[in-house]
Amino acid sequence: MEQEWFALAVENVVTAGQRAGAAIERATGELESCRDAQREGVPLSKVVDRLIGGGGRETRLGAAEAFRDFERAVASMRAAVVRGLIDDEDLSLSDVAQRMRISRQAVARLYRSQDPAIREKNPGLR
Repeated sequence: MEQEWFALAVENVVTAGQRAGAAIERATGELESCRDAQREGVPLSKVVDRLIGGGGRETRLGAAEAFRDFERAVASMRAAVVRGLIDDEDLSLSDVAQRMRISRQAVARLYRSQDPAIREKNPGLR
């Protein structure tokens, strides 16, 4: 049960990744459809109107936001892993840096960014 926070953090990353993948797939699918229409002779002005009228801006912004959510979930998990390795397994900053193949300074930043009180209140975001 002690490591349940890790499973929940991974699930947060997986869920955010799936959302990002679906949003990007929607955006690229619409672009491919417009590309195909243009290749079939539809004038570019009509293709652009189709993209704009079909919510192209919202689709693009939605994909970008979903990807940022994925990046936030990964960053949160990395910070929690660093704190777990240091606090729960008594590894040094240098040991964690070597294990994760990042700088010692990056480990220190990640460690400081993960408030242990947050881990206790919301284990899924540790």
